[in-house]
This record gives sequence, C-alpha cells and structure tokens, in this order.
Amino acid sequence: MNIAGKIVRNTLWQALSLLPKDRRKAVCQSFYGRGFSDSPRAIAGELVRRGWKVYWAVSGPHEAASLPEGIKPVAVDSPAFIYHMCTAGAWVDNSRKWAYTQKRGATRYVQTWHGFPLKRIEGDAADALPEDYLRAAKKDSQMADLFLSNSAFLTEIYRRAFWYSGEVLEGGFPRNDGLFGPPGEAVERVRRDLGLPEDRRLLLYAPTFRKDKGLSVYDMDYSRCCAALKKRFGGEWLVLSKLHPNIAAKAGELRLDPRFVRDASAYPDIQELYLAAEAMVTDYSSVMFDFMNTGKPCFLYVNDLEAYRGDRNFYFDLDKLPFARAENNDQLEAVITGFAEEAQRQRTQAFYQEFGIKEDGNAAKRAADWLEARRAT
Repeated sequence: MNIAGKIVRNTLWQALSLLPKDRRKAVCQSFYGRGFSDSPRAIAGELVRRGWKVYWAVSGPHEAASLPEGIKPVAVDSPAFIYHMCTAGAWVDNSRKWAYTQKRGATRYVQTWHGFPLKRIEGDAADALPEDYLRAAKKDSQMADLFLSNSAFLTEIYRRAFWYSGEVLEGGFPRNDGLFGPPGEAVERVRRDLGLPEDRRLLLYAPTFRKDKGLSVYDMDYSRCCAALKKRFGGEWLVLSKLHPNIAAKAGELRLDPRFVRDASAYPDIQELYLAAEAMVTDYSSVMFDFMNTGKPCFLYVNDLEAYRGDRNFYFDLDKLPFARAENNDQLEAVITGFAEEAQRQRTQAFYQEFGIKEDGNAAKRAADWLEARRAT
C-alpha cells in the first residue's frame, strides 16, 4: 500500500471508530485473511447459530469461496472492512492486529491465539521479532478484552510474555472442539477435495517453517515412511504434506511422488485433516498439541534439532513430549514400526496433568457465551 493509501486507511479508522456499535455483529479473521479456519471459524459458526451477523475478513476471492452460508466475506483493509470493524459489537481473531487498528467504545475483542507453544514466543522471544511486530503486539494486547487458553501453562505465558493483564478464559481452543465428537462429513470432504483414493490410509505430515523459509529440511522419505506404516498398522498408506502457511506458496517446489504423498498445503482447515488422518508426523509445530486430543499415533521428525533450538529455544525439554522422536529417516522408520500405543497414552496423560491442559469440546460455546454476556450496548 502506498503512502496515500495508508493515509486514507488510517483516517477511516480514526473517523469510523466513533460510530455506534451493532451489538449482534461480529467480524472474525484467521491468519490475516487466509480463509475460514482455526478457532475463529468455530466461534463464527456458533455465533451464526445464535442469530448474529458475522463477517469474515478475507484476502481474496479464493478465501471468500471457503465461507459457508450465513457468513459474509469482507476484504481485509478495504473501506467496508474498516466500517464493519468499527461498528461491530465483537471482534474475533487468532493473530495480532496491526498498530493502525482503532478500537473504541463497547466493541469486545476476543483473541483466540493459535496454539500451545513449544518454542519461545512474543515477549519471551522479543530479540528475534521485528520492532513493528512488537509494537503491534503490545497494542493488540491492550485492545483485547479476552484471551482464550487451553492450559494453565499458556495462561501463565499470556501473563508474562504477551503484555496482557486482562481476562483469560481457560477452557480449550475452539478449533479443537470437533476433535471430540464424530468426524461427520470431514473425512469424505478431505478425500473428495484432494482427490484421494479410498483404499489408502492417511498420514498427515505437518512441519513448521524455518527462519530462512527454506525447503531443504523437508527430506522425509515418504515411500519408506509408508512402508513402515504398513508394517506396523497394516494397509496401504498415503502421506498428506501440509506446509506451514508462511511457506505454503512454495509447496509446488517440492517434488512429491504421487504414489506416496500428496500436497495438502492449500487445504483450508487442518482440523479436518486431523480427522481424516490416522497418524501424524510433525517436528516442532504446535499442531502436535491439537492432534494430541485425537489419541492417534504421532511421531516427531526433527532432523535439525540443534539448529532449531538455537533460534528461539524451547519452553521445556522435548523429552517431556508424549511422542517418539527421530532425527533421521532410519530412526523414523524405527519409531513407526516400534510404536507402542499404551506408552503414548500414558505419556499424554502425564503431559496433560503437568501442563494443566483443558480441552473438552465446548470452547466455542464458552467464548460465545462470554460475548453474549458482555455484548455491546
């Protein structure tokens, strides 16, 4: 955006923020307009069921097409977006809002955040973050009326490292609510939309990104992985590779053999992939903590452990994690074929207890209840 555009945008925020609020209108956003996903998706659905008018911030027509009936798209940073933000009774977001955002009056802002952290974040990693992001993050925390947490551990991080002293609702991430009931149509939708064969069992490979945004670290041997899964669990397997949103645009640069792996980086809702997959491989991504709720096998492939540790370091020793860990393809084959279901279950239970994790499938309802009890007047 050029200087003139920024001046117009900032002027609109200043002027329109003084308008009256519609107490039953919400504007929701996920990852800066990347589509209908994550915890804001679950809360938006709950608000629509309760008769709210819900707008969803989108970055383009592809994201707008992902919206279900009853939720209206609005382009990020457009005049219409600024108008609806300034007149909404509620905001729901999983990422920081930029510093030019103006919140005045009775609007209630629910910050859902986007995961239980392994690597250090926000104020705990301030030296690794850009100054403009830090300014925006601090203002975002000042504007927020509620943060959602899935654990005593994360709540403590909010208090210490998020520059936040307001209310925290510690009852789980709404995005995980669907993991506690039957999968419904999610499995069929994943297979249909990705064109997957019905006779293949699915493993989700969902690594995080690296600081240099490179792809060289993603060297998992897919054919060998599928063979190990067949040996341990039976059946023919197919890997779904979903790169982190920060590098998803590079997915086409990976040479994926369709006999063993398919690219699922553009699939909008990773929670549906959790439901469709029977096992997962990740590295340092917080997806492991969401997938943990399914009780399915999970494996960590960390072929650059020391380099990654040197970036931001971890909040706790990786040995506390419930999942078997591998640093090369030989080890990955071994941990898959040697998977012990009861050992993972017991270690998961111990992890839940130590970190005070609370997930029960009702987080979106609690967030909507909170908004309805405090909606703008």
